[in-house]
Amino acid sequence: MIRSILCPSFLSRAVTLLFSSVLFAGCFLSHVENPVTRTETDYYTITDRDTVSHEIVRNAPGEAQDNGVVFPSSRETHSHRNTLSHDSTHDRNYPNFLRAGGLETAGLLGSSSSNGLGPGLFGIFALFNSEQLFHLDSTPVAGTLYKPTDSLHPQNTNGNQTFKGELIRFMPYEYRLRWFNDAPNWTVGWSALELLQQDENRDHRLLSIATNIYLRRRFYISDQIPYLIFAPYFGVSVYPSPYINLGGEMDFGSLAGMNLRAYLGYAAGFNQWSPPVNSVNFPYFGLGVSVLDFVNLPEETEHEWKYYTHTGINVNILEATVLAVNSSGYTSFFDTSLANLPIKGLQLKFANVEIPIPIWNYHLWAGTSLINWMAVSFEHQGVGVLPLRLGYRQYVFGEDLMVEPFIEYNYYPSTIFNIGAQIKLDTWTHENIGITLGYASGSAGAFSPQLFNTGALAQATDFSTAYLGISLYFGDWNKTPETIRETHTTRSDAWSGK
Repeated sequence: MIRSILCPSFLSRAVTLLFSSVLFAGCFLSHVENPVTRTETDYYTITDRDTVSHEIVRNAPGEAQDNGVVFPSSRETHSHRNTLSHDSTHDRNYPNFLRAGGLETAGLLGSSSSNGLGPGLFGIFALFNSEQLFHLDSTPVAGTLYKPTDSLHPQNTNGNQTFKGELIRFMPYEYRLRWFNDAPNWTVGWSALELLQQDENRDHRLLSIATNIYLRRRFYISDQIPYLIFAPYFGVSVYPSPYINLGGEMDFGSLAGMNLRAYLGYAAGFNQWSPPVNSVNFPYFGLGVSVLDFVNLPEETEHEWKYYTHTGINVNILEATVLAVNSSGYTSFFDTSLANLPIKGLQLKFANVEIPIPIWNYHLWAGTSLINWMAVSFEHQGVGVLPLRLGYRQYVFGEDLMVEPFIEYNYYPSTIFNIGAQIKLDTWTHENIGITLGYASGSAGAFSPQLFNTGALAQATDFSTAYLGISLYFGDWNKTPETIRETHTTRSDAWSGK
């Protein structure tokens, strides 16, 4: 076994992998000291000059004025000149990226002739749909992201799927590429993780972990927010899957980090370096969404951060809320043996945004989350993907304390209507706290609590209840509607007020 592992072909692949990884990472990172902020420092030498004159007049006794020309005065003048030089610096901070993202997912069409992986629209809608993931007898469907295929089930056992494959990128990043005599709109990019899965067969997977690089050329169909950008791309990955990926993508955004994306491309390579090695080649058309994903024009990197154009009054990575529910018979989510425990539920929202509607005073906003999971009790749960949210922000006393009444509609895979109001304290540390009073009514729909807990019920029950929630916000940025309007005054978009 050791002899077969240490064969010359394996050693050559390992050496090539190591060299290529270091080369790719070094070429990319050597030009990006700080991926988010570029600091330019002005150095000054300040010189202070000071002249002091002393005059002394020694008149003879009885004389009150100077003598004439014939008899010169006794006046003495002494001048002292002092020069002091000292250095001074001034730092100016600029955005240093053309794209800095959090998570990007897409469902791929036409990538395979098999039944397909079935991740759903945008590569995420079907991931919480129990009808796609479980058979009627509650046994898991083979050939999904949760359960791989096997020799007895070589394809998705739930039948033919519309979206055959999946694209996932974590922390995509693009930096301005200065070549061809500093030609505009070229970018060089990278992502911490990239997954291109052709279908439900895990041997048909191309995976890159931090060893990929992409070249893109942007063409702006609309250079006003929200941007509409077409970008051909060519990418290379080294580990654990060596492959190339070329094609073109259309990006609509970014609104507070939310983007809609479309792809047309071709990926070719090998699933891994070590045996068994499988060749993976497929064309694809994809529809995707990206969150916490901020896109800049090249000229925006030439303006300081304090003049940056914001599009959202709130961007939040994670909101966690414990729920006190005043409904008899609801079992606590945290301890099913304590039916009378007042804290019975939990709500988690991932990648939340609030975008001001450019009417009136801009305090009315529309928002969404990538995922909104609400469990008012152990047996009453639901999940919404990209729910619809509408609210109004009102400040109390100052900008630290805000009140936001809202209505929310979760339409898939669960159906939940939620109305309430939250009081939020901005601590200016990006970790904030709040209290929510609301009423939620809905049904689990196609969502099964067993996706998160195998000991849970196979099907949650309908619910209608009032609740009181205490929220913690992690990675939470807030801007006033007035700030949004002010930063758009130099533009011609919908938020400029023109």
